[in-house]
Amino acid sequence: MIFFVSLQAEMRKIAILTVSFMAMLIVSCGQKKKDAAYYEHMVDSIRKAEQVKELRRQAGISDVDPLEDFFLKLSLRSLPVQSEGRKWEKLGEFTKVPRTLNEHFGYLSAAELQVMSLPRAGRYQVVMLLEMQDSITPALYLYTLDHEHRNIDQLCIYEERAEDRATDFGRTMMDYYITSDWEITLMKYYLSNEATSPQLEETRRYVINKEGRFEEVIIEL
Repeated sequence: MIFFVSLQAEMRKIAILTVSFMAMLIVSCGQKKKDAAYYEHMVDSIRKAEQVKELRRQAGISDVDPLEDFFLKLSLRSLPVQSEGRKWEKLGEFTKVPRTLNEHFGYLSAAELQVMSLPRAGRYQVVMLLEMQDSITPALYLYTLDHEHRNIDQLCIYEERAEDRATDFGRTMMDYYITSDWEITLMKYYLSNEATSPQLEETRRYVINKEGRFEEVIIEL
């Protein structure tokens, strides 16, 4: 009931402004009577557009581009970032990606994705994307985006995989650390089925270059 009363009041304001607008046009321009219908039609179109706009506002429907609106609402996680393993909730506040936007990140609509914004790297926007491989195992990716939020490059920074080897089987795990100046260090571990602690097998380091791509650099010992 409050909605309709508010809408009626708004419509009365529009009607008053409409009559004033028509009078000003006819008097100031010295138009003939046959031109009044033209102005009445024009103002009627404006009035209908305002009515639609008001109804959309009252219904909570935004005219903002859904992609732009999504990125504007992302929470920001400051650097540095230390891996939390499977406890990704400790990293910060992720926002669920609407299924209609999954394709923007290269996924089918059935995927369950979440995204969190990170500080810009130069002129490039950077986000962290969370994909659940199963009910408990996350995979994390960094995405670099241009000013229109289009993907430039991506880098997996955390995942777990089962692995069968010639004489053993176990799991490989990717871990990470991101510094305040966007140095990304990735560590690959292997946990044998017969071991109690993982073994470090490989370390790599990346930076974001001038083209917004993840570029591997030599690690200085």
